[in-house]
Amino acid sequence: MLKSLNRLLTLLILCIVVVSGARAADLAASIDSILNNPELKYGVQAVSVKSLKTGKKLYEHNADLLMIPASNFKLLVSSTILEHLDPDFTFETRIFSAGKITNGVLNGDLIIKGGGDPVLSTSDLTALAKQVKASGISAITGNIVADDYLFDRQRLGTAWTWADLHYYYSAEISALNLNRNTVDIYVRPGKQAGDKAEVSLAPTTNYFTIESATTTGAPGSRNTIWVSRAMGRNILRISGSIAQDAKITGRETLISVSEPQLYTGHVLLTELDKQGIKATGEVITARLPDDSKLLAIHKSPPLSRVLWLLNKPSDNLIAEVLLKYIGAHVNNDGSASGGAEVEEAFFKRIGMDMDGISIADGSGLSRLDYISANNLVTLLGYMYTSKHSKVFIDSLPIAGVDGSLYSRMRDTRANKNVRAKTGYIGRVSSLSGYVDTRSGEPLVFSIIMNHHKCPKSSATALQDKICALLADLE
Repeated sequence: MLKSLNRLLTLLILCIVVVSGARAADLAASIDSILNNPELKYGVQAVSVKSLKTGKKLYEHNADLLMIPASNFKLLVSSTILEHLDPDFTFETRIFSAGKITNGVLNGDLIIKGGGDPVLSTSDLTALAKQVKASGISAITGNIVADDYLFDRQRLGTAWTWADLHYYYSAEISALNLNRNTVDIYVRPGKQAGDKAEVSLAPTTNYFTIESATTTGAPGSRNTIWVSRAMGRNILRISGSIAQDAKITGRETLISVSEPQLYTGHVLLTELDKQGIKATGEVITARLPDDSKLLAIHKSPPLSRVLWLLNKPSDNLIAEVLLKYIGAHVNNDGSASGGAEVEEAFFKRIGMDMDGISIADGSGLSRLDYISANNLVTLLGYMYTSKHSKVFIDSLPIAGVDGSLYSRMRDTRANKNVRAKTGYIGRVSSLSGYVDTRSGEPLVFSIIMNHHKCPKSSATALQDKICALLADLE
């Protein structure tokens, strides 16, 4: 009887091994076929797939090769900051007075000190200005001081493309940020064809010089408006034509700003004026004096919400600010390299291959960022079981539902199933995250494509095919 049971158990194990081996072989052949698509010719692809149930690798292709990850790099800063801060942590922006207040007049400076809030908005400055008014101040004889010294003075990431620096996705980095360090540009037609077009900014501020050569075109004519910013300067250059009958429903575009802490200070000056508080000084950058008095405070949304705002739409500025913040928080080093040291210590602890990673920035905008697909799978595997797993996974786009995966995989079993971070820069496309098989087995995967000459849409379509294949596994 015992021998019969042993034979049955042995046969059962053999069947499981055979089925498992056949499954892996079929999966490998299917993914290989997708990667052999002619549109990926001359490019390099790295793929890693692992079962979170059994811990077994189901597929590997160039999985230890160093690859440029694009915005998949945001997974690194998202996971690291959750290791050091609770999901309900908030960033604080504070306003102080330096000087005596007599009969409502502050005889000294008003200081706004940045605490690394990456999502501070104009409405938040409005609320701070109201708090200043409630403190009894009606006039300021000194300067508006912007203190962003929590971070270093390096405004840009390493090896960012200079031609992109006026675009919103290459915004400068500061511990005192406003509106993602961008300004909205509105262009409206004049009354008659040939008239100069009207250019306005939101928020309203005198921080910028506007050089406009825009004109009003004939009714029905094509919009040829072009907006740029002078390199390293806050000079906005607008040219082109807008039709006389154009219906304006929103901004023309948004442009990054230079020295965002001063931008914040200038907008605060405008908001103070709206509250009836007159300031006669200048907006400058300086450190908070030791004898300053706290007047107002603004707290950001919780970190859990900030991570949602980071990963769903893939926000570069938030990633860069969080990288410097973890450096400042852990090692009193508010620099990208300081943040990278904190990341590397975490990655080493969880078993990532430290030879398979190189960190240049937090967002993945740099082409000097490198990581292997296996390392991303290791990181995602750890986060799947971490104490803040739900917060982390909830921050990722959902296929066919939201964020940068809103329009992808809708007609497949991956729809509403895959939760993954997208990534894209020129000739780079990536997707790493989680998917459940047809039987409910959770898988973690990483797909990184480099140097392909096909359009981005072709690369993402192939990624979607791999995800659909994983979702269809029994």
